[in-house]
Amino acid sequence: MFSSEYEMRQAGTWDESRQTRTDTICPYCGVGCTIRLHVQDNRIVKATLPLDQDITRGNLCIKGRFGWEYAHSPTGDTEAHA
Repeated sequence: MFSSEYEMRQAGTWDESRQTRTDTICPYCGVGCTIRLHVQDNRIVKATLPLDQDITRGNLCIKGRFGWEYAHSPTGDTEAHA
């Protein structure tokens, strides 16, 4: 479970009915996996991969699965989180 999901469930704020899902391409390597971003309250709260993705069949690598957290960096400095 993602730490953001765990923390939000503990706080009682996790609400999948309020989440939007947007498919995009993972930026971390040349494979080109489709990554599905789950957004709640204008924040990415989880990233998954559609199960019908031919390359990885629903499994994201560690960078694709957790690399999106830099998007919420308080300084906006992506280099500090690479």
